[in-house]
Amino acid sequence: MGGRPAAMAKRSARRALRRRAISTAIGGALLCGAASAQEFDERVRAEPGGRLVAELDGGRVEIESHGEDEVRVEAQASGFGAGAADFRLERRGSQVSLRTDLGGVLGWIGGQRVRVRIRVPEEFSLDLRSGGGDVEIEEIEGTVEVRTRGGRVRVREVTGGVELHTSGGTIEAEEIEGDVVARTSGGAIRAVEIEGSVDVETSGGGIEVYDVAGRVRARTSGGPISVRFTGAPSGDIETSGGGIEVELPEGEGLRLEAQTQGGRVELDRPLALEGRIEPTRIEADVNGGGPLLRLHTSGGDIRVRVR
Repeated sequence: MGGRPAAMAKRSARRALRRRAISTAIGGALLCGAASAQEFDERVRAEPGGRLVAELDGGRVEIESHGEDEVRVEAQASGFGAGAADFRLERRGSQVSLRTDLGGVLGWIGGQRVRVRIRVPEEFSLDLRSGGGDVEIEEIEGTVEVRTRGGRVRVREVTGGVELHTSGGTIEAEEIEGDVVARTSGGAIRAVEIEGSVDVETSGGGIEVYDVAGRVRARTSGGPISVRFTGAPSGDIETSGGGIEVELPEGEGLRLEAQTQGGRVELDRPLALEGRIEPTRIEADVNGGGPLLRLHTSGGDIRVRVR
């Protein structure tokens, strides 16, 4: 019986310690002042062909190339408790590392606003991890990988593979010479002028893929999907709630498997089809057959157009 009071006393002591720690942190934040700010402007030499690895607590991030053999970082943190923010930039061999620390408990108490602008050599790869915030990247010759816990991601004019992940927000990829992989837990995805394959998935939102040269895999749990191929059409396109519209180059051969559970399969004009053709399903070779293009929707029409 005596063990229970002792355990309760220990838990009470731990709770008291936590309350004192939080009170101390709040007191420190108050000393920092609501109008505090922290600025950072540093650069390190970096040869083309290197890699930037950035691990950021959060904030808006903008990355672009410039004509210098260096990585330059300009950052600003403002708001309550921003004086606790810390930025660290260093180089080891061909890799440049950037890390931010927004001050732990001061960061979430203070509600800081952080903006980071990064410039890299034209031939440089990127690996970005962010605790949350919008990300914009453009004019990069190298691979690009982005993972953020929440925010819009926009990437354009990249020569190399692109992999983009956000826990909540839209994703846009434009003018990519390479393969594109994109995942969002909630938001639309748009990929335009892709010289490679596209693999995109969203838990809630529409998908647009225009002028793609390679295979397309596209899935959404709620929204329409539109795809326009410039090369041989192939892939797997599926939505749980919305229509599908696909545009094919004239004369391309493929195996078409299209099915809807809540609409019709429509062709904008007669095609050379050999196989099973029904109002809600088509399983047929087009123009003699070729790579497989699968289209499926649980609720909506499927439209196949030829340009």
